[in-house]
Amino acid sequence: MKDLTVGIVSPGDMGHAVGKQLIKNKVNVVTALDDRSNRTKALAKEAKIEDVGSLNSLVEHADLILSILVPSQAFSFAKKIATIVQASEKSMYFADCNAIAPQTTKNISKLFQNTHATFIDAGIIGGPPSDTYQPTFYSSGPNTEPLLVLKESGIRVSNIGPEIGQASAIKMCYAAMNKGTIAINIAVLTAAKMLGVYDSLVAEFDQSQRDVLQRMQRMNEIPTKAKRWIGEMLEISSTFESTNITGLFHKGAADIYDFVSKTEPALNETPENYKSDRTLEELISIFAKYIRNK
Repeated sequence: MKDLTVGIVSPGDMGHAVGKQLIKNKVNVVTALDDRSNRTKALAKEAKIEDVGSLNSLVEHADLILSILVPSQAFSFAKKIATIVQASEKSMYFADCNAIAPQTTKNISKLFQNTHATFIDAGIIGGPPSDTYQPTFYSSGPNTEPLLVLKESGIRVSNIGPEIGQASAIKMCYAAMNKGTIAINIAVLTAAKMLGVYDSLVAEFDQSQRDVLQRMQRMNEIPTKAKRWIGEMLEISSTFESTNITGLFHKGAADIYDFVSKTEPALNETPENYKSDRTLEELISIFAKYIRNK
C-alpha cells in the first residue's frame, strides 16, 4: 500500500500530523494549499507535505484522498472533488474522515456514485499521531483496504463494518461523551464561579471526585479548539435525533463552545502557543468575565 500517493486536505492539527507520520514511513503525501490559511501552510511545510496547488492537481496526483476538515466544510469539499473526479474519470479513493453525522456521510457518499472514485467512511478517535501515540481510524464501507497505508505507517485502523455511516456513528458517539463532558465541565465551573461557590465546589471535587477535577485541570488548550467543535456538537445532535434520542444535550454543548470560542484565549492563542501554565481558576475566571460582559 505504500506505493499509494495520499492527498490530505487539510493539513491542520490532525491532517499535518497524519501526513508527517506517513512521510516518515516512506509514503508519498501531497496537499492542495491554494486559498488555505498561513497557519495551515506552515504546518504542511513543517510536515514536509508537498503542495500541488489546486484541487484539480490534487485529484491528478492522489490515489487516496483523506478529507480531514471542520464538519461545516466536509460536504462542500467532497462536492468539489466529486465534480473534478467525474470530469477527469480518475479512478481513486476518497475517505471522509470528518466528525459528521452518519446521515451527512451517506449524503456525501452519494456525490461519488457516478464517478470512478470509491468512497470510504472513516472516523478518527484520538489526537494527532506521533512517534509515541496512535489514534484510531475507524472505517466502514464496501472497500476500505486503501486505509491499510495508515496501519502500515503506525496508525491504528479498525474496520467495523460494510456500511457507509458506521464509522461516522462510532465517532459521533465517542465524541458525544468525550467533548460533551468537557462542555458540561466548562458550564459547571463557570456557573459556580458566577454564583460565588467556585472554591467550595473545587474543594468538594478534590475530596470526592479527584479524577474528575484532574481532567478539568487539563482544559487549557480547549479554547483553541472550541470554534472547530461547534459544528461537531451540532452533528452529534443530529445523529442523536436520528435515533429519536434528544439532541438538546449537544446543542447546549455547541452553545458552550460558541462562547468559549469568543474569549481572549481562543482569539489570541493557537494549539502551538496556548498558555499551558494557566491555572484552572484563571481559565474559568476568563469565561465568567466574558459571560458577565455579554
